[in-house]
Amino acid sequence: MIQKKTVFVLGAGSSCSFGFPTAADLRKQILSHFEDRYVHFLERGGVTSPTDRIAQGYPRLPDIREFLNCFGLSTTQSVDLFLARNPRFETIGKIAICLTILHAEKYSDFREQAEKPEQDWYRYIYDRLTHELTGKDSFQEFHKNTVAFVTFNYDRSLEHFLFESLLNSFEDADTQKVKEQLAQVPIIHVYGRPAPLPWQEPDTRRGLGYGKNIDDLSLVNVRGLIDNIRIVHEKQKTAELKSACEEVAKADRIFFLGFGYAKENLEALDFPDVLHKGHQIHGTAMGGTPGEIKGLEQEFTNGLSHSGASNLLAHEQVRIHNCDCVHLLREFL
Repeated sequence: MIQKKTVFVLGAGSSCSFGFPTAADLRKQILSHFEDRYVHFLERGGVTSPTDRIAQGYPRLPDIREFLNCFGLSTTQSVDLFLARNPRFETIGKIAICLTILHAEKYSDFREQAEKPEQDWYRYIYDRLTHELTGKDSFQEFHKNTVAFVTFNYDRSLEHFLFESLLNSFEDADTQKVKEQLAQVPIIHVYGRPAPLPWQEPDTRRGLGYGKNIDDLSLVNVRGLIDNIRIVHEKQKTAELKSACEEVAKADRIFFLGFGYAKENLEALDFPDVLHKGHQIHGTAMGGTPGEIKGLEQEFTNGLSHSGASNLLAHEQVRIHNCDCVHLLREFL
């Protein structure tokens, strides 16, 4: 179990081992597959014709093609930034994000089936969270792990993985008991998610199944889901964002996993003001140059120094490494 108050801040790189796109891959998938998926969605949506869906508020195909053409020629790597610059495409862009993420969930794999099993940090962290839980009903101690997850990702893979793992690890576990445990472990989606999972809703009909549990994506009311997600540059201080800042502020340790350290995302969490002099900060920077890593460490060090930590201690409290999530956690968790 993990007794030291620890917050894991997750970026797109933390999910890619399980089949989810990075920011660059999200752009590529939208440009390559969104039109075909949208046509399939319109034609197989269980209504009389695509015209009916358009009457329900879904965009017309010419508008989809205009979005794709403009997005492609923009050279903008981030779909979020593109939508901030072109708000007329916000509805289409969010539908594109939802369909792409739900499609990725449908084909995501974990454990031995993961795309990169050697980088399966979900399995590693689950082992750490449950290592001392040896009895058939000991899963009811799971909530005593003092951890929180703050994710900038839209996918729901982490909570699905933890729920599925707990449910199948202990003889006395059932849906309600596992739900009660996970409800006490914060998993905060800073920019939202398409929908809660069925076990996260009092009325399970309001939730949306995960991955292969969705028989046909074309039957999902995607237009009704887009209000659940926000893009990076939407400025409102949501309840999720406030909760994320509170969790970071009271942590002893912060682990950045697969995180890109974009200025707007750090600012969303109130960095550097949220830092206190006792924070220990560890982060991955896969592919980062020594100069880039040194620059990141210096930014965090400066923040710690401003919070009251001595310069010498601040340097010792920050470690950014060119490694994957598993290697970072094995070394420092």
